[in-house]
Amino acid sequence: MAALFAGLALSAAAAEAAPKGAVTNPLNHALDGTIAVPSGQLVIPYEALWEDHAEAGMPQETWLVLRFLAPDIARDKGKIRFADAAPDLDSLCKDVGLPLAALTGGGVDQILVVLLDQPLARGAHNPAVTKFMSAYRIKTGRCEWE
Repeated sequence: MAALFAGLALSAAAAEAAPKGAVTNPLNHALDGTIAVPSGQLVIPYEALWEDHAEAGMPQETWLVLRFLAPDIARDKGKIRFADAAPDLDSLCKDVGLPLAALTGGGVDQILVVLLDQPLARGAHNPAVTKFMSAYRIKTGRCEWE
């Protein structure tokens, strides 16, 4: 699914040429395949999904699920703990999630940012895979941690 990120980066090239104030490419800093985050760890775009969620008695919500590969969080040989990666999750919500959500015209209720030490299908379980995640609501144009 990294192709989705690549497709967004390519399709957003036109946005980079747009007049000042127009929507810009949320992945412009990731065109080399990596994204800079506060911890300095390697973060690679893996998957971006828009999911509809509905619970009984609750209004339907749309989630933007952003999944990134981050090998340095590996349980056995990783150097990055959750406390180190928490600012990275916040940064990815702000720098990647909010611009992508803006492309929907406000149709995203929640952004879920996930770091994985190795590829894993959404919804699959593998105890050997390390996964860090944070969920955010979009409030006044900002990511508010839930």
